Amino acid sequence: MSDVLNNWLGEQAQHNRVLILALDILAEPNPVTSLYSAGLMHRSVQLYRRTPYADFAAISPWLTELHNPGAEAFRQLLSDPQRNWGWIGSMDKADLDALTQHWQARMVIDEDGERSLFRFQDNRVIARCLNNLNQNEYPLLLGPISSVLYWDEDQWKSADNAKPGVYAAPDPAPWLRTPESGEQARSILRDNLKRWLLTYHVEAAAELAETRVVSEWLEEQIDLMDQWQWQTPEQRELMLSRRLHPQCMADVAWEPLPGETPDLHFARCQRVFADSKAGADV
Repeated sequence: MSDVLNNWLGEQAQHNRVLILALDILAEPNPVTSLYSAGLMHRSVQLYRRTPYADFAAISPWLTELHNPGAEAFRQLLSDPQRNWGWIGSMDKADLDALTQHWQARMVIDEDGERSLFRFQDNRVIARCLNNLNQNEYPLLLGPISSVLYWDEDQWKSADNAKPGVYAAPDPAPWLRTPESGEQARSILRDNLKRWLLTYHVEAAAELAETRVVSEWLEEQIDLMDQWQWQTPEQRELMLSRRLHPQCMADVAWEPLPGETPDLHFARCQRVFADSKAGADV
C-alpha cells in the first residue's frame, strides 16, 4: 500500500479519530455487500431513505462508521481503489446524524431549474470538487469531517479540513463551479485587456485599428507576455501602453537579454521606456 495511504491512516489513529466510509453502491462489485457480510455495517445510513428521494434508495450512497480498520474486508477495498468504490473520511467524534444531515443538505444539484443528485460518494467526484476549492472553502463541502482520503486517477490523495463543523449549504455551491480552461482564461484576459485599452488609451487604440485588428494584436502581446513570464498588472500595463505605438514596439530593447530573469527584464524595460505614461492598472 502507498505511503500516502499508510501515513493518513496512521495520523487518524494518532488523533483517535473515527473513520467514516462514503460508499458508492454502483461500483462493481458493490462494496456494501462485502462490508455487510463481514459485519462492518452496524452503524450505517442509506442517505436517500426518509427523504423526498427515497425512490432512488437503490442507488443511494451509504455512510458507515468503521471501528475496525484492520478488518480484511476493509483492507480488500484499500487494495483495489480502481473500482472507485468511494472514499474515507475521519471525524474527531463520531456523529452519523450530523454527517447525514450535512450530506442530505447537499445531495441535490439545481441548475437552471434542472435537478440532479450530487454523487459526492464517487471518489472521482469528490476529487474534482476539492480541486475546485481553496482550502478555506473545504469546511463548506466537508462539514464535520476532519480529513479525507480518496483515490484520484492513479494515486491516493488526502485533504485536511481545518475547521470541521456544521455549516449551511452555500448557494451557489463553490465546489460545483467549472474551472476555466486555458482557452477560456485567455479569452477572458484578452477581453479585459481590450476593454482597458479602449478605456485608457482610446486614441492610440483607434490609430492601431487603422492598420491592425486589435484582437489579433492583443493575441501577439499575450503570447509575448507568456513567453517573458510577465503576468502582473504592472507588467501588462507597461507592455500594452508603450507597444501601442509602432515605433516603440519595434525597439529592440524589448527583447530579453541572455540570462536575464523576468524581473530583471521588466525592470530594465521600465527604465528604457519610462518616458511614456500609462493610465491605470490592467
